[in-house]
Amino acid sequence: MKKPTKTSARMAVKRLPSGQEVMKRKTPSDTELRPKRFESDPKKAYTPEQLAEIGAISLKWNQIEAHIDFLGSFILYNKSPFWLIITTNEVLSTNKKLSLLEESLKHAKLLDEKAKNCIHGCFSEIAQCRSYRNAILHHQIYDHEKGIGSYVDESKYSFQILVSIDALRTLYNILSSLLEELREIDLLFRMEMDAQRPGRLDTVTGKFHRFSDGDLKSTLIPEGTKRILALQAARVNLQKLPQFPDAELIRSINARDESQA
Repeated sequence: MKKPTKTSARMAVKRLPSGQEVMKRKTPSDTELRPKRFESDPKKAYTPEQLAEIGAISLKWNQIEAHIDFLGSFILYNKSPFWLIITTNEVLSTNKKLSLLEESLKHAKLLDEKAKNCIHGCFSEIAQCRSYRNAILHHQIYDHEKGIGSYVDESKYSFQILVSIDALRTLYNILSSLLEELREIDLLFRMEMDAQRPGRLDTVTGKFHRFSDGDLKSTLIPEGTKRILALQAARVNLQKLPQFPDAELIRSINARDESQA
């Protein structure tokens, strides 16, 4: 008799939710965890507040994406011909632009490690929130009473995403904070790439004097980094994204719903 392989043994075990998964998870393989009732109409499945938050998340992400587009094209390539800037903006996706900005950080001359680390932290959180946003905007209604939608991502794997009002509001607040961080990061990149060199106006001569590299390194960049770190500290203190219910809780809710049917 042929012995089962480790792979087949793993496949035989039903994948169960642990209750530790946050916001997005692979779809559980146990069909007993499916809801007893399905609703296909979004206006019946979701409250007006949920639908409003989904729309707000979409619009907030558009603002973040526009800022990344600006940084990844017009700031990094500010001294390039305009046709090249436009072409770069059209060809590169948001993910590619984030990767390009991360790569530019490695070669930065004016930004210190503290500035680089806080920028990297913002970009990492944006990449994670992008996956949540994509799942929310492209999900199918699944277990609306528990605030769970289903979604097949870019890798063609089946996932579930939380669409409860609590999850949606929390994600929106995180996105709002990330946008504020991006605005400060914009200023740091402008100084690093010499896209906009700050300076001061001489009130006697009326001439504008650009700050030196030393001025930027000693004063302006540390001040900008301090503002970003303050925003990130506030973001960390926001309400945390919720966890999925575990398998036993789902079963108990389904059993209750079945008995009340």
